[in-house]
Amino acid sequence: MNTRTSPFRIEYVLMLVTTFFWALGHPVGRIVLRVVHPFQLGALNLSFGFAGVFLFLVLSGRVKTLTRLSKKDIAASLFLGVFGFFIYQICTFSALARIPASVNAILVSTNPVFIALFSAIILRERITLMRFAGILCALTGAVFVTFNRGFRLEGEINLLGCGFSLCAAFSFALYSVLGKRILSRNEPLIVSTYALLSGAVLLMLLTGFSVRYSELSSAPPSTWMLIIMLSLTMIGIAYPLWFTCLKRMAASRVSIYIFMTPVFAVILSLLILHERFSWLFWLGGSLVMAGIGITTLTPGKRGASAS
Repeated sequence: MNTRTSPFRIEYVLMLVTTFFWALGHPVGRIVLRVVHPFQLGALNLSFGFAGVFLFLVLSGRVKTLTRLSKKDIAASLFLGVFGFFIYQICTFSALARIPASVNAILVSTNPVFIALFSAIILRERITLMRFAGILCALTGAVFVTFNRGFRLEGEINLLGCGFSLCAAFSFALYSVLGKRILSRNEPLIVSTYALLSGAVLLMLLTGFSVRYSELSSAPPSTWMLIIMLSLTMIGIAYPLWFTCLKRMAASRVSIYIFMTPVFAVILSLLILHERFSWLFWLGGSLVMAGIGITTLTPGKRGASAS
């Protein structure tokens, strides 16, 4: 009896849904930020997102795995939340409040470039010639995306907003590199749950002591619906889906789908926000995607003195 393996796997659909949800955060986040402060959106996004992930762990019978981490790994996971969620949310939403969602999506997606650079500095991975070419290609593209309306500074582009986007990519890259060892010896979703918790608590405290929550009390129901939808889709649903796929398939296959996030984000921004750009944006976006592809798919080499 012949058995044939179907080329279709449900994980492919789940990964597309996940990247679509992550992409949706860019245009929807920009709409919400017309009413609320970036700190407020970030605090609620992490809080509702954590609640969604925790509910998933409860319903799947895996909530007890939260107690199986050592105290050292729990402390390390909470520390990672500073970079992966606290700083990241501040930067990405501060960027969205200032620049088009499409520009933010492309610039934030450069985080694999920073991961390659930090891996060389912190983990002592050698940067191959191909990886160096990918990094240079992506950074060149980021310059074109930033100055998509021409290489002029007078009112043409909000450089602070673009800086926040790159800082978000920078912060998430630190989360990925610093967390590489702890993520390899523990279930990534459990580590991320602790990181989410610390990020949410820190941002709630920062918001309470700085801008407070006054705008939220007067926000219309439609804004609250968008905030809840954003939190549950971007974090509460997307994270469990992503890590489920990561357990069932090779990481190299799953990671390729991350390229769909900026693609979906640009398409959604064009449809929802009617954003339009010059040819420099499209050239820059293509260079960023090509650079990310080269950087991600080209393996790094460990240095001779690395452990």
